[in-house]
Amino acid sequence: MDASKDSVPQDLSQFKSNIVVLAAIERLLLNKLKTNHTDIDRDYGKVLIKQWAEWEKEIPERQLIIIGNDISKGIVPMSGLERTWRDLTGWFYQDLVAVSNRVDYIWYGIAKQLK
Repeated sequence: MDASKDSVPQDLSQFKSNIVVLAAIERLLLNKLKTNHTDIDRDYGKVLIKQWAEWEKEIPERQLIIIGNDISKGIVPMSGLERTWRDLTGWFYQDLVAVSNRVDYIWYGIAKQLK
């Protein structure tokens, strides 16, 4: 998916493959936040993750791989939208890790399995 113009897919059944990779998930969340600023909060992420988990459980061969960039380092943004995005992304990652079977952190090409 091209994260610069796509939104977060809620229904993964639109993909024909049993393996779906969502890259730059933080960008997809930003796009959603920009278009639905008042309708997106931490519960949005929890509902989304639950829907994805249900899709994955429907067929044993299904696997969802989510790749996200860490946007928590550095100076806190001045823009309210960007601060909300940063918070939303952090909460999303926390909630995602809680239900994930495996979590890897890659820093400078070095992978470390966290879960």
